[in-house]
Amino acid sequence: MKTILIFGCGSIGNHMSFASRKLGYKVYITDINEKAMIRMKNEIFPKRYKKWDNKINLISYNNVFDLNIGFDLIIIGTPPSSHLKIFKICKSKLKFKNILIEKPLTIVENKLLNKNLFKKKKYNIYCGYNHSISKSVNFLLRYISKLSKVKYVQVHWKEGWRGIMGAHFWMKNEFSSYLGNIKEGGGSLHEHSHGLHLLFLILKKFQINLEIEKFKSKILYLKKKSKKYDQFSSFVGNKKNIIFKYETDLISEPAEKNILILSENLRIQLIFNYKKNFDAIIINKNNSQKIRLFKKTRSSEFENELKHIINSKNKVNLKSNLGVDNAISVMKIIKKVIKNAKK
Repeated sequence: MKTILIFGCGSIGNHMSFASRKLGYKVYITDINEKAMIRMKNEIFPKRYKKWDNKINLISYNNVFDLNIGFDLIIIGTPPSSHLKIFKICKSKLKFKNILIEKPLTIVENKLLNKNLFKKKKYNIYCGYNHSISKSVNFLLRYISKLSKVKYVQVHWKEGWRGIMGAHFWMKNEFSSYLGNIKEGGGSLHEHSHGLHLLFLILKKFQINLEIEKFKSKILYLKKKSKKYDQFSSFVGNKKNIIFKYETDLISEPAEKNILILSENLRIQLIFNYKKNFDAIIINKNNSQKIRLFKKTRSSEFENELKHIINSKNKVNLKSNLGVDNAISVMKIIKKVIKNAKK
C-alpha cells in the first residue's frame, strides 16, 4: 500500500486526502493549526464527500517529524508563503520518494527561491499544476507540435471569487486568508497560475521561452487597508512572428478558462469545463469543425495527478510537466509581469 503524508487541512488537503483514499493509499494529514484539523474532520470533508473517512490519519504537527515512515509521496498544501520552509524541513527530517508542492510554488519575493534548493537526490520534486497532465492538454500539446506557421497563442484563466469562496466556505471573504494579499501568494497571477503554466508549456513547443522574452503587461489592483491583490492581470508579446497573450482575473462570472491557437487555415481551442465533467477541444480547419470531449471529475483531476507521480516508478529526474523547474519559471514570469506593469 502506498503511503501519503499531506501538510495542510484546507481545501487542497481535503481534495488530496479524498483522491488518495479512492486510490487505496494510506493517508496521514497534519496542520500547524489544530482548529483546521478539527474543521476538516467535522465540516469540510463531510460537506464535500458526505461523511468522514476514518482511515484518514490526522496527526499533530508536533508529532509528524517523529514518524519513522518512508513516504511514497509528501504533499505540501499549505499557504504559498510556507511552502519552501516546509520543503526544507521535509528534506532534513523525513524519508520520502516524491514530494509535491501545491501551486503556486511560493510567493514572488521569497528569497529561498533558487534552483540550489531543489537539487534532486533520491526523489522527484513536483508542483501541483495538474491541468498540464490532463487528457485534453496532452492532446493539445501533441497536436500543436506538428503545426507550422502559428500566428497567435492566447490563454485566458479568469474566475471570480464566487467559485473560489465556494471551495473555501469557512472564510468570510478573500481577505480572510492569503488569497487577498499578493505579498502572501494571493491575487490572480498566483491563484490562477495554472493558465500561466500552460502558456509557458505551449510556447516551449515553439522554442519560445516566456521566462526570458519581452512583453508588455498591465495590472489592476484592489486594495483594502494594508492588503492588496491583482484583480486583473494581462500581458502581450511577439516572438518568431507569434503573438502571445495572457489574461487572468478574479472578476469573471461564469469562469472563463480556455486556450486559443491560430495557424494558417486552422483554429484550435481548448475550453476547460465546456460542460459538466467535460473539457473540449474544438478544431476548425478548412471550413470544417470537429469537437472532441474529454471526460473528467473534480476528484479525477487529483487522482490523475497522484497516479502520474506514484506510477513514475521513482525514476529520479523524471521529465514531467509537473516538474519543479517549470514551476520556478512560472514564479519568475509572475515577478516579471509585476515589474513590467510598474513601468
